[in-house]
Amino acid sequence: MSQHAFKLAEAATEAGSAAGAAEHAGGHAAEGGIQLGVHWVHHTPWGVVHVDTILSTLVAMLVAILVFGLLGRAVTMRPASVKVKRASAIEAVVEFIQKILNDFIGHGASKYLWYIGSLFVFIVVANWLGLLPWRAWELLGLGEKTAEVLGVQAPHGLVYEAPTADLNTTAALAILSLLMYWVAGIRTNGVAGFIGHHWFAKPWALFPLRMLEDITRPLSLALRLFANIVAGHVVGLILLGMAYVGAAALLPLELFVGAIQGFIFATLSASYIGAAVAEHH
Repeated sequence: MSQHAFKLAEAATEAGSAAGAAEHAGGHAAEGGIQLGVHWVHHTPWGVVHVDTILSTLVAMLVAILVFGLLGRAVTMRPASVKVKRASAIEAVVEFIQKILNDFIGHGASKYLWYIGSLFVFIVVANWLGLLPWRAWELLGLGEKTAEVLGVQAPHGLVYEAPTADLNTTAALAILSLLMYWVAGIRTNGVAGFIGHHWFAKPWALFPLRMLEDITRPLSLALRLFANIVAGHVVGLILLGMAYVGAAALLPLELFVGAIQGFIFATLSASYIGAAVAEHH
């Protein structure tokens, strides 16, 4: 069953890649002159920083910590005999993540609950926050004031855009997953065991393909999440331009897409960790 779910997860995201690539190349104008892929930028000696993406990431992190912190407190503070709906909600999330880990990692899967759970929660919260009417901020002129305080170039107002719609964010998450399954493999099998069974297992002629796999895995994770979130934004902007009713009808679908992208990213990351810790056997 887990292998079927894995294949389904792999296939479920390919449809959005073309739309994502098209958006990244040219950008799609939104209401008020805002364009997807056009960011608040700050130039540093080390490169260009997307300030709006950093702000959106901080907002998503803060909301996730507050919401799940309160839910977690509801679990720890309640008497064992008392059932609390909030406690049931977070228990359901934890059980869902634990099932993913059990399916793909097996023994010792709980050690990775903190990482896979954090991935899932952050991606879902970041995606869902993008569906709120953040454009109302502009009625108070907060965009101009914030840009002035930060001293950044602001080609558009301060409107929350899911940080997962920025390739920098998805690439960072993918690199973290790459490092995580390297660390998991080394902790389980030792440095020599991991290298020997991960890269230099027989037949040795496949060594270049195994090295290439460690490049394509994070690349696939990053592009898949980025393309699907951007594709959803593009469709939403098109429908919003046509009619608010169309955009409202799209909301349930966008909620589902935001959640399924978190599930896919978490599932694939768990499968890579599972492969790394199982290679010695």
